[in-house]
Amino acid sequence: MFRLLLASLFFAQIAFAQGSNPPATSTIAETAAEPVPAGKVDLVEGDVRFFDASRRMRRPKLGDFIYESESIVTGADGEAHLAMEDGGYIGVRPNTRMRIVNYKAEGGADDRSVIGLLQGSFRSVTGWIAKLNARSVEIRTPTATIGVRGTDHEPLVIPEGSAEGEPGTYDRVHIGETEIRTPQGSVSVRPNQAGFVPHRGAARPRVLERVPAFYRPTRNEKRFEGLHERIHRQIEQRRIERVMQVEEKRKKLQQRREQGKAAAQQRQEQRRQQVQEQRREQAQKQRSEHQTKQSEERRHQAEKAGQEREQKRHELAEKQHGRKQAEAERKRKQKEHEEEREHVRRHGGT
Repeated sequence: MFRLLLASLFFAQIAFAQGSNPPATSTIAETAAEPVPAGKVDLVEGDVRFFDASRRMRRPKLGDFIYESESIVTGADGEAHLAMEDGGYIGVRPNTRMRIVNYKAEGGADDRSVIGLLQGSFRSVTGWIAKLNARSVEIRTPTATIGVRGTDHEPLVIPEGSAEGEPGTYDRVHIGETEIRTPQGSVSVRPNQAGFVPHRGAARPRVLERVPAFYRPTRNEKRFEGLHERIHRQIEQRRIERVMQVEEKRKKLQQRREQGKAAAQQRQEQRRQQVQEQRREQAQKQRSEHQTKQSEERRHQAEKAGQEREQKRHELAEKQHGRKQAEAERKRKQKEHEEEREHVRRHGGT
């Protein structure tokens, strides 16, 4: 239960470190409905947990990816190192709560890295995103925003109630330069210096007289020896390779789109042909039914006409038979009359 409460508090508070900028999500990743990878786990020791945007927790292993919008929580013995997609490197210290707010590393001028740091610390050697455009890299804490310029540095946040030191945002620079910004002003922090903004009050950021003692190396600090030089020796080549990879991915995506479009058009054409065939069959059926109906009507009419002709012939025959009978009766009566007259003539009226 305590861990759940801590996780809920972390996700509620991390909004202070996110800012209001919209995520710089990769066009390719959006189109393909894939998460945007920010880095790969290069080292994991102790209590380390990753949380996705839906607050589902997983225990990372070597080679696992951390994605845009995901959060990292380390315990007292936890440490995780991340090989970032832009060639940079991040070592997450114990007792840290941070989030990859925005991330895009495709080798172009619109690449971006925004990390929210709520508590604890990490050491970061920046990659090509900071080299191309320093304003595209930010670390956001509850009290300040840290901008970087091709830097090896250690942002650190001490929360209220901690016995480690004065609560606020710190940043120690090993190589390069950073800038701590608040609404009250900004300050540049250079190698072997540490900047600070207190948690309370509206103070202007300042450079401390000395690097605080709580900046102590971890058990894996040797991994950072000479790392800045090694990274920046090959960073341009890595960026060019990434541009080529992204272009190849875009081409494949475009091919899939075109294939999908062609398949959709083919399905549409098949459907159109099916509809046309169904219509032809329906029309043929209707014509056949109409012809059958017409034939049936003609046959019925012919039968009716034949019946009418037969009826007329029968009536005519009856009339002719009636006339013949009438004529025969007339002749019979006429004959009887003539015979009667002849009888009277012969017998003289006796």
